[in-house]
Amino acid sequence: MIQRTLTHLLPFVLIPLAFACKNKQQAATETTTTTPPPVIVDQSGPRFGGSAEADSLFFSLERTPCFGACPAFRIKIYRSGSATYEGRGNVERMGMHSGSVTPEMMEDLLTKAEGYGFFGMNDTYDAQVTDLPSTIIQVNSNGRMKKVVARVGTPPAFKSFAGYAERALTPLEWTSLAPKQ
Repeated sequence: MIQRTLTHLLPFVLIPLAFACKNKQQAATETTTTTPPPVIVDQSGPRFGGSAEADSLFFSLERTPCFGACPAFRIKIYRSGSATYEGRGNVERMGMHSGSVTPEMMEDLLTKAEGYGFFGMNDTYDAQVTDLPSTIIQVNSNGRMKKVVARVGTPPAFKSFAGYAERALTPLEWTSLAPKQ
């Protein structure tokens, strides 16, 4: 009797599941094929950095620590090309360092940011999980400032841009700014 009842109920359970999977697949396909809206560039601001007259931040890349051996560092590049590197954990270069970046490197970073669609990305990619490091990138250019904090559900374009920036900037010649005794 129980087996007969289960046999009769089985189609009522399986049919909705089949449609649910089909709808999920269709929704996933639809979300991956949409493109972000075009980014309107305000040419009234300086090409590199914010609108302030003084030397302002143009680009920053930060990798935050985790409970394990995640590299943690922060790189900042300013309009003038001056740069700082702060090694915070699990990196070869610990502490504060100074360096410089050429205008060509700055132009390349900005071109890559635009090419990867950085200015159209969400401000945050995150979820309620613990012990995952974040990657934080900020770019100030042409009157626009965009900061993306990414930890979970990060789009491949963001990961590619972050990887490119890290590979380009960490090997620069950095001078240690040892604390004064």
